Amino acid sequence: MNSRAFTLIELIVVLALVSMMLVIALPAVRDTLSAYPVRTEAKKLAECIEETRSRASREQADFLLSVDIEKGRLRTCRASESAEPPDGSGNAAWTLPGGVRIAGIQCGGGDIQKAGEARILFSGRSYARPAVIYLLRDDRSVSLTIRPFMSKVEIRSEQIEAPEEGHDADKA
Repeated sequence: MNSRAFTLIELIVVLALVSMMLVIALPAVRDTLSAYPVRTEAKKLAECIEETRSRASREQADFLLSVDIEKGRLRTCRASESAEPPDGSGNAAWTLPGGVRIAGIQCGGGDIQKAGEARILFSGRSYARPAVIYLLRDDRSVSLTIRPFMSKVEIRSEQIEAPEEGHDADKA
């Protein structure tokens, strides 16, 4: 018999250990991969919000972040300008990619607004209106918290119920 070879029992034990590790690790990896798109968009949105806040402070002017909840469209502009400036104005505008949507926005500690347009003010005096933006993709949700005097946007995984889309009317 060769003493350098593995026995059948040793191979079975190793395979059982590897199998148990895979059973434990796979759900965590799957959850991480499925949350990736919404977290990526949350990071991009946080960077844009932070840039808007920085620009307001640098230019000593009030800026607005206008959010069209249904269309997933966001636009920044000076508070003195209209929300729909002409092209070439230098203001940032972007739309969330397919699958990622805005589930709601809570401004100033009030109720969560799930439809229409919301506006968040960034003052030229380094102040921002407190707000929480909820992004949703499938069953994954992320919140972006804008605090009045904090320069960084806080990103957290947080559960929020998806807005009703008229399904109750179908049941009646």
